[in-house]
Amino acid sequence: MATSGDKVALREKDFGCWNSYTWNEYFALVRKTGLGLREIGLSREDKIAIISDNIPEALFIAIGAQAVGGISSAIYQTSLPDEIGGILDYLNVTVVFCNDQEQVDKVVEVRDRLPQVKKVIYEDPRGMRDYRDDDWFMFIGDLYKLGEELHQREKDLFQTLVDQGKPDDVCHLCLTSGTTGLPKGAMLTHRNYISMGLHLTEVDPLEETDEYVSFLPFAWIGEQMNSFGVAMATGIAVNFPESVETAMEDLKEIGPHFMFGAPRIYETIRSQIWLKMDESYWLNRKFYAYFMKVGERAAGYRMSGKKMPAGLQVLAWLGKQIIFRPLVNQIGLLRLRRAYTGGAALGPELFTFYQALGVNLKQIYGQTEIVGIAYMHRDGDVRPDTVGKPLPGTECRISEEGEILSRSASVTPGYYKLPDKTAELLEGGWLHSGDAGYIDDHGHLVVIDRISDVMHNQGGEMFSPMFLENRLKFSPYIKEAVIFGDKMAFVAALINVDPIV
Repeated sequence: MATSGDKVALREKDFGCWNSYTWNEYFALVRKTGLGLREIGLSREDKIAIISDNIPEALFIAIGAQAVGGISSAIYQTSLPDEIGGILDYLNVTVVFCNDQEQVDKVVEVRDRLPQVKKVIYEDPRGMRDYRDDDWFMFIGDLYKLGEELHQREKDLFQTLVDQGKPDDVCHLCLTSGTTGLPKGAMLTHRNYISMGLHLTEVDPLEETDEYVSFLPFAWIGEQMNSFGVAMATGIAVNFPESVETAMEDLKEIGPHFMFGAPRIYETIRSQIWLKMDESYWLNRKFYAYFMKVGERAAGYRMSGKKMPAGLQVLAWLGKQIIFRPLVNQIGLLRLRRAYTGGAALGPELFTFYQALGVNLKQIYGQTEIVGIAYMHRDGDVRPDTVGKPLPGTECRISEEGEILSRSASVTPGYYKLPDKTAELLEGGWLHSGDAGYIDDHGHLVVIDRISDVMHNQGGEMFSPMFLENRLKFSPYIKEAVIFGDKMAFVAALINVDPIV
């Protein structure tokens, strides 16, 4: 704060204009929010739930609650009322923050099941007229006012409350999807988040002037690890699009320096690029086709860290200047130094496509219980069939059953109110991923499939039936495929031929 107080920390687009918050303003709003929450009865270790789009107020609420000793959590905006009621009850939530009437109405629908909820705070007052006479609801502006009044009465209170916190205090309950019933709440500490952010930037350094666009669901660890962990550890600016629908257009205006997205995000951007080229002049299309082949050859050298032949270097540079640089600029990725993907496997051809354009796309791997990232590709060592090497401070080993086990300062202390599940998760002092994999000859982690879904051939080697099934279904003639071969000398496939094709 002493050196970066006047630097932009957050930026939000509203009615077509970008509004900025400096670090000093960010701190003041977090303080108002934290003290306001304390005034309405939020005590140390009380829980607050956030059901909101990506807006700065979601961070003010989360970090404000954490600063005064509370514990935040987030619920997907697409959740139905009954699901929301079950989660709020499981987490013992006492305060709920909603960004608009749509989310408030869901909480109202299950109000009779939530006797422990003291307040519902809302950010957008539109449509809230009928609720204003009920003191169960509170406008966030009124919360700020309460917090500021308390600060004026007790100037040192906020800092005292912050100082009472410890690195290993649980600050957030991150919901991790369950195959049955309600999701589990992974308890994450201040140390978990900051450790992940610092270790990530040891591998890929970020500057205080770097920009990040927040468009992933706030309830997902993939967004939290950047808005909480990386932003707090590095001081980068977090930008909030006007809406989910305008996120990709708003991204073009910001021009982020790094981004993280699920594979579908990169697939969508690739489709946009293909569409632009289809609509372009025939000469542009010819140049694109030629230089894309050049770029793919050059990408092989960049990804492996090998020295590129001089002739290929020249052609790759020409392709970048003539075709790829203007194209990448149109989609808002010209300033991008690194792009990360995770949450699902990404095909090797998609890695090669982006690397050919000059976009440094890399795979990460982790899970909610280790703050999202534990393994990642290094620059010049991108192998599309792997998820990279462990972050600094992360240990990895493969169990006798082939399960990926991890250990680091980012590992959760366990699941909230689920001691049996916690014991399974952290058996033997290692985080159990539930995924099968192995370490290859280059020290990279290769993820095969869920440990419960893998098969073994007669020689004991693991293989993923889903991978083989998906590869078969790439054929336009195959509608469905089922793999057999567990503990057998051969692998067979039952194929459903598409009668229409």
